[in-house]
Amino acid sequence: MLRSGHFFGRLLAAAMALMAPLVILHGFTLYQQNERAEAQAYRSVATRALEEAKEIDAFLTRTENLVVLLAQRADLSTLDPQRCADTFGGMATIDPVYANLGVIANDGSLVCASVPQHRDRPAVNFAKAEWFAAALTDTAPRLGTPMQGPIEQAPVSILTVPLLDPTGTRVGVVGASIQLHRLAERMFSHGLPPGGSVTLVDERNHVVTRYPEPARWIGQPLPSSVRDARRVSPDSVVTAAGPDGLTRAYATAPIGKHGLRVAVGIPTDYVFAAPRAARLRSYLVAGLTLLLATVLTFLFARALARPLQSLGETVKAWTSGRRGTRADEELPGEFRTLAREFNAMIDAREASEARLVESERRYAAMLDGVDLLAITVALDGQLLYANDALSRLTGWSHDELLTGDWTRLVMPMDSTDVFAALRTSVAQEVPVPPRQDGVLLTRDGRRRRIRWANAPLRSVSGELIGITSIGEDVTERHDAEMARQASARAEAANQAKTEFLAHMSHELRTPLNAVLGFSQLLQLEAGDHLSPAQRQQLDMIHLAGVQLRSLIEDVLDVAQIEAGRLAINLDDAPLQALIDDVIRLSGPNASAEQIELLLDRPVPAVVLRTDPVRLRQVLLNLLSNGIKYNRPGGHVRLTARVEGDDLEVVVTDNGLGMTADQLRHLFEPFNRLGREHGAIAGTGIGMSLSRQLTRLLGGDLIVDSVAAQGTCVTLRLKGVVHAVAPHRLHEPLAVLPGEPTGTVLYIEDNVANTLIVQELLGRWVGVTLHVAPDGRSGIAMAREHLPDLVLLDMRLPDMHGLEVLAALRTDPRTAGIPVVSLSASAMPEEVDAARGAGANAYWTKPLDFAPFLKGVATLLSRKAATPTPD
Repeated sequence: MLRSGHFFGRLLAAAMALMAPLVILHGFTLYQQNERAEAQAYRSVATRALEEAKEIDAFLTRTENLVVLLAQRADLSTLDPQRCADTFGGMATIDPVYANLGVIANDGSLVCASVPQHRDRPAVNFAKAEWFAAALTDTAPRLGTPMQGPIEQAPVSILTVPLLDPTGTRVGVVGASIQLHRLAERMFSHGLPPGGSVTLVDERNHVVTRYPEPARWIGQPLPSSVRDARRVSPDSVVTAAGPDGLTRAYATAPIGKHGLRVAVGIPTDYVFAAPRAARLRSYLVAGLTLLLATVLTFLFARALARPLQSLGETVKAWTSGRRGTRADEELPGEFRTLAREFNAMIDAREASEARLVESERRYAAMLDGVDLLAITVALDGQLLYANDALSRLTGWSHDELLTGDWTRLVMPMDSTDVFAALRTSVAQEVPVPPRQDGVLLTRDGRRRRIRWANAPLRSVSGELIGITSIGEDVTERHDAEMARQASARAEAANQAKTEFLAHMSHELRTPLNAVLGFSQLLQLEAGDHLSPAQRQQLDMIHLAGVQLRSLIEDVLDVAQIEAGRLAINLDDAPLQALIDDVIRLSGPNASAEQIELLLDRPVPAVVLRTDPVRLRQVLLNLLSNGIKYNRPGGHVRLTARVEGDDLEVVVTDNGLGMTADQLRHLFEPFNRLGREHGAIAGTGIGMSLSRQLTRLLGGDLIVDSVAAQGTCVTLRLKGVVHAVAPHRLHEPLAVLPGEPTGTVLYIEDNVANTLIVQELLGRWVGVTLHVAPDGRSGIAMAREHLPDLVLLDMRLPDMHGLEVLAALRTDPRTAGIPVVSLSASAMPEEVDAARGAGANAYWTKPLDFAPFLKGVATLLSRKAATPTPD
């Protein structure tokens, strides 16, 4: 519906828009006329200045001609006073502007004058006058600066020319004394408007004469305001305030003689009087024309707007609910047709509303049968409509939701009322978010996450009355997505931790290889060269390296378990041999700590189906803890029992024991249970790793402990007993006949690692070792020497070990050479990558000498046993 006066305002605006170009054109014309009038006014001032300059120029020219004519008389050059007086006789009245005419000798004495000097006055001498000194040096007519005349006692300027004798020698000057105030009255006063001024200015910006008030201004400097205005625009008309405070338009015109110029100042009120009067008349005519056009346009628009106003009142009455309202079909012209069409539209709309009511009834019935929530909320927060799905979800009845504060029933106190924010957006005419998540609270306290689709709700007239929303319960979907994101974050964290541990393992194992390698070499070569104390120190260096290697391996194992990447390799392992290995490896440590290591025999003669490496690792850690946290003279007892297919191993000690609080934190990684400040070395990771490994093997650890009495740890494995062991549990290892022979290529950039391998393989006379410091030279040397074995470091300065492996395996000359990867990286994925690239074995640093030498000897022996093709 049109607002009241809308059409009238638009029609009036359209008429005014049509008139606007005419008004603008008229205004532009007035502006141009005003500009021309002002320019003409300025030109009149400039013209007056030129006229005044011409008059002064003409006067000075006449004066110069007169003085020159006098100077050419021979009787004056004799400087005879009588003859001079005869010449000037009667010339006193030649022109009232001239105060006097006379001859002055070179010594400054007055020879004669047209106005004789009074006898009772002293003789006049101009020798010390500045203007006279300048006149003696000039060969052309010269006008002096204003001064007080000595004879006539009035402000004058003297125009002088040189006086020469027949020989051409200067004997004096002839001068005409000009009365400046009479010059101003004679030249400048005619036709000057009130407040106007004409000023004759010399080249020093001093006033020569001025009208009016010449006596006040003669010889004074030009006012600063006029000088400043002239500097800004020296050749045009400028406006400035005069010394009397009156604003004038000033125009300057040069005379062309003696550095003089004329400045004419006319009051601006007088200059612009005519343009202002003409402009006022133009504005008055334009205003009256515009007012008349506006009144006529207003009346015409009102006449056109009345039928529309009638139609607007009809629409307003109909939209307010007054049924039966009809438009006046007696309106004039096209408005009658519009009224008839409007009445037809009202009839069609009422019929459409009846159909819409029926459609809404069917739509509401359909919404009540679906699981989607459908609600309508008014702008004041009242729930206008809700389908049955809302009651089914929340547990509140339809009447409870529609009466009272429904948000108090279904909105949690700690959550945001999304509908309040939506109502604010609608009220401020901000676009409503099409999708928005919220939380609903059921009657039994459960929280359900709802995804709402929102849209503003309008009345038939288009007025905003509320919000309609369709909601979907996405609680399960949201929870699943949160779990997926948490899992992804955990996976990323595990991946980052694994990569960090792999890098740190490599960086730690590389120097550790040198520590363990050189300490073992020193142990082998020391013999009797070291004292017992030095031997003990060397053993402690080696033991510290072994402990550090064990710590690195434990940390990597924990990381692999947490990441789910630690593989369990099942194999048949005789229990007797496994426990014997554990006792044998733990014996030196127990002896050093003065601990008795006891084994309850007989050990069950069974074969276990388990991972012997991981099981041995757990048992060694349990015995190590029993030895470390004991007292001198204490004991550690190991007992093994078999019940059916289950194995139980018990490790008991009578050492320090643990309190109940310590026992609760026993399996926390890196928790030393308060013993980190004591003398016992450790990291606090052993028991955590042991329990994780045990659970991977299908069992568990049970720990009982009493402070100051001891600890009992029970390892239980279910279903690991595979078979009864034969009387001969295992055959002794075959001994390789003689020393190995062959050529070994070691590709390694670390000097310490290279020295260790050189020392180890240097013990075999038949083995030749070549060393390459990087991957490219290693590939070249392998193709040149065709070694029997290649030892390959996986991290080289120029390329990765996998690239070297690929180059060796793709070259027919080197494809069959055994390659062993030597690396400080022990992560399973790196081992798998090396084996997948063609490595025959993967040995980790630090090197154990015995396994290393045995492995090299085995590979060289296999190469030697390979028949050479004919």
